[in-house]
Amino acid sequence: MPGSVSPEERFAIQDLLMAYVYATDTGDAQGYADTFAGDGVLYTSRGETIMGGAAIRDYARKTSTAPGNRGRQHYFQTIRVSRQPGGLRVFSFWHVVDMKAEPRVARVRSMGICDDLCVMTEHGLRFAERRIGPWNDQAAPWVG
Repeated sequence: MPGSVSPEERFAIQDLLMAYVYATDTGDAQGYADTFAGDGVLYTSRGETIMGGAAIRDYARKTSTAPGNRGRQHYFQTIRVSRQPGGLRVFSFWHVVDMKAEPRVARVRSMGICDDLCVMTEHGLRFAERRIGPWNDQAAPWVG
């Protein structure tokens, strides 16, 4: 099928998403930055545009040390993958759960979408651009 995505590419996407999640949830700012191409761009859910590896690493360092971020876990569900000029377009749903030791309480902290352009680099598949957005009663697209 023209334009189809191979099983190997799908596994590479999953590996990239899991490396991103692990770095995010363990406060590994360099690991977070390493999931991006050297000239990668991050568009945050707060409307910020972060460009390049050093700036992305600094952003990850700043956000990982924010109060309340330890003990959280990100979960991704890839919904759609397509081949596009320049790479693979990946659309995913995500949610963040956090857990407090005392009192032992877990909650869904937030949820949203990621719209990513992934490219093959000398280091493997990386984000050329990652757009993180909200998913709620105001932002979710609605066909019906």
